[in-house]
Order: sequence, then C-alpha cells, then structure tokens
Amino acid sequence: MATEYREEPCRSALNRVQGMPFKWSLNPYMGCAHRCTFCYVRGFEHRADRPSDDRYGRSIRVKVNVAQVLALELRRPSWQRETIAVGAATDPYQPVEGRYRLTRQCLAVMSAARLKPRSLAQRVHITQRSGSITCVRNVKFRCFSVT
Repeated sequence: MATEYREEPCRSALNRVQGMPFKWSLNPYMGCAHRCTFCYVRGFEHRADRPSDDRYGRSIRVKVNVAQVLALELRRPSWQRETIAVGAATDPYQPVEGRYRLTRQCLAVMSAARLKPRSLAQRVHITQRSGSITCVRNVKFRCFSVT
C-alpha cells in the first residue's frame, strides 16, 4: 500500500503543549511515512481511535502554508517567545520534504525571528540532502537529535 500525501492548508502552525519541557510544537506534516514500530505517537493515535496498526502513516497531511502561518503567528503582539519543539508529533523530514521544503521554510522563519527552538527531532539524514543543514546551522537549538 502506497503512502498518500494530502495537500491541505493549516489554520495554525503552532500547537499548545502541556506537561512537556516546551510550550509549543510545530509539525509541518501530520502522519509519518517512516512508520517506526517504536514511535510513541502510535500510542497517542491508538488512544484517539485513529489507525495505529499497519494503516498508520499511509496518509500524510502536508500543511502547504505552514511557514506563512508560522510567520504570522510569530509576529503577533501576544507571542511570548516561548519554547518550540519542531517535530514533536511526527518527523519534520518526511520523504516529501525534498519536494515541499516546509521544514526548511519554517526553520528560516524562526531564524529570521531570532527564535531558539527547544528541539528538532528527526529520523533520517534528509537534512543534508534537502539543503536544510544551512537553516539548522542558523537556528540555535537547545537539543538536536537524529535517530
């Protein structure tokens, strides 16, 4: 079964988080084509009555306007410059990142806003292939992990 990528605009880029060492999360994609068996998100999907079995990760939502929405959210007077985790619910470097470049665009927006995200978690080495390594260097992360 092939992975389906659905282009959908988002209304918000940042998601409020509670009980974690960061206040906000940013996920340019929803769903994960990597479908790692050890991924903690599967448990959340199961509790939310969404597919966590073999169907998990077969349909990925591509938030085509996420960088533009993020830029607007970071310019709001109410923005308190709180910590952001990139890729908290899904790997921000999906196989289609090379085509859409959403994570790269979001990192550029955060760099321009002089933000220091809490973390960037990713599974694959697409960072170098997509050219995002330049953006990663320009953003000062508290934690950067590749598994």
